[in-house]
Amino acid sequence: MIVRRARAASLYVVGLVLAYLALTLLFTYPLAWHFDTHHVGEAGGDAKVYLWNYWWVHKALFELGTSPFETDFIFHPIGIGLSLHTLAVAQGVVFAPLSALAGATVAANLLIVWTFLASALATYALARRLGASISGSFLAGLVYAFCPYRLARLAGHYDLLGTEWIPVYVLLLYELKGRPRFSVGIGVATGFVAAVCGYTALSYLVFLALLTLVFLACHRQHFKQLLPRLALVAAVAGLALTPLLSQMRRDLTEWSYPPYPGASRYGADLAAYFVAPSSSTLLPGHTFGANLTEATVFPGYVLLVLAAMGWKRHRFWSITAVVSFVLSLGSSLQIAGRDTGIPLPFWLISQTPLLDNLRAPSRLVIVTILALAMMMALSWKPRRRFLTPVVTAVIVAEYLAVPTPLFESGVSDVYAHIAADERAMTVVEIPGIEQSPAEVMDHQRFHGRPVFVGTAARVPIEKSEYWLGLPLVRSLIDLRKGRVELTPELVERERIPAPEVARFLGLGYFVIDKAYAKRGVVRFVRDVLPVSTTYEDGDFILLRVRHDELPADPLEIDAAGPASRQYFESGWMRPEREAATGFRWAHRHRSTILFRRPESRSIVEMTIAPLDGGAAQVTGELDGRPLGTRELGSGWQDIRWQLPQASGGVERLSLRWSALGQASERDPRRLAARVRSLRFLEPGVTER
Repeated sequence: MIVRRARAASLYVVGLVLAYLALTLLFTYPLAWHFDTHHVGEAGGDAKVYLWNYWWVHKALFELGTSPFETDFIFHPIGIGLSLHTLAVAQGVVFAPLSALAGATVAANLLIVWTFLASALATYALARRLGASISGSFLAGLVYAFCPYRLARLAGHYDLLGTEWIPVYVLLLYELKGRPRFSVGIGVATGFVAAVCGYTALSYLVFLALLTLVFLACHRQHFKQLLPRLALVAAVAGLALTPLLSQMRRDLTEWSYPPYPGASRYGADLAAYFVAPSSSTLLPGHTFGANLTEATVFPGYVLLVLAAMGWKRHRFWSITAVVSFVLSLGSSLQIAGRDTGIPLPFWLISQTPLLDNLRAPSRLVIVTILALAMMMALSWKPRRRFLTPVVTAVIVAEYLAVPTPLFESGVSDVYAHIAADERAMTVVEIPGIEQSPAEVMDHQRFHGRPVFVGTAARVPIEKSEYWLGLPLVRSLIDLRKGRVELTPELVERERIPAPEVARFLGLGYFVIDKAYAKRGVVRFVRDVLPVSTTYEDGDFILLRVRHDELPADPLEIDAAGPASRQYFESGWMRPEREAATGFRWAHRHRSTILFRRPESRSIVEMTIAPLDGGAAQVTGELDGRPLGTRELGSGWQDIRWQLPQASGGVERLSLRWSALGQASERDPRRLAARVRSLRFLEPGVTER
């Protein structure tokens, strides 16, 4: 008897998995026919960034043994923090062994298939835990896993496909509440699931917090019982998320970021809840908004009708549906493409520090759909067995949006030539400096070398200004865009700073699309840098920089020199002159200087003149390591710091000024001090 029951249960689980797998193959058609040759997503969209995410997490954790939340493989050599980037670390950790076994393309596609299966099965398990029928639970898994919101993410938002952790978390919340005795194991598991959800998509972690608050509010009678249990959940999640949160703190305190326009741009349109998206295969559809992915919130007519049957009987889920629905509408009500100007509650969230990073309120629809799915499942008690297959077919017809966008996984042979060079030299692509960074990052997966730029969900203002303001770089952009012509004057102006920039940034290869050769890009690079052609085909030309012909790293940096911009990273004004003296003003409380130095030079000496009424002290840090505080007198003076052993790469000297003052009665600028030069000295040197 027991054996027969176990066998029957096993067969049922297998059948359930196969049914959801068949639906996955249908909704991702034609992926199954191109599983090892194509990736999911639009070729020009975000999919290539997520493929790079997987590659970088794998490389950072399993090859370099370093944190994945900071990298200098993009924006090389100064790097960028990735705590605010949609890194999808949890998916990247799973990708690593899968790629070793099956290859990168198959591994990435397996992860996408898994999110559908896992989301469906987790929702099914939650519905069964709450007492829903088998058929109702199956329908709940169907609508949650294959809803248009998730299908829209197949355009390239791999992290946002990771919705499986939301129903798992709610299931564990019910376990926490339902057990009369405190189960530490359940509390730890709930916190771990929350952390994994955060490591998949940070916005979903906020959704879990919202669900928890509504759960507490709807179970006030269990407040004293739930509070210590949820405290354990928060402690475990916070501890597990410490690496991410620590990097986030550094990124937010050390850099400034442009505001997100998303709260107003990516709020759900009310009409979109009742009209199928334009991607629908069988239903007439319409997209309210320029971005199909973020505008897709359609839950389906069947779900709306069936969920309405259980609206009043399931308090937690009905309140969750209402709250998430209202928040998904964004900061102001939009109806059929028209902004009514009526303010909505999400406006308060968009004004709250940290939460203002939730740039796409429409994504809250996934919580709405989970709530509606539960109300439907708990109310579904069909009197005729054929009704469930019929409703399943209707839901599939409502949701179907095929074919799924795919793109080939290969790249040009030019990147194999770069990969064959064992030297870790920086790769520059044109176009790519500021036009198609996702393409550049995708190519990096094949050649493995640092790249000159890149992209992230949040790029500090200072880093964008730094890159786009460098000599050589600015001219390359202007030539590519046709803003300037290649003239002898342009070449002469760049002839001195360009080699210094190339040496400082470690530029090794230029991959240039031949379409831009007629604009003078190739000739310009050849005129201002020592390069050799190492590969050429019908589309690309590959130029290699001869590093032995570049100038050496300077032992003294002139703050107003022609190539000084590459050293003065952030917090500095443009060069100025007073009589024969050139200098730069520090105009923020934190200013940073980048440099390379020989190992024998362990002392940095700076010539500084503080503003009268400005900084009286300056504190130095080298790559986060404290150097000490120096008192500043009036007028020009030299200050020194003993430096740790040289890293061999680019180092960042952070200067924290004690105060800023107004430049003068006529000059409203807030300034700290002027810096004229830096010098790197050997130990024992007492004067210049």
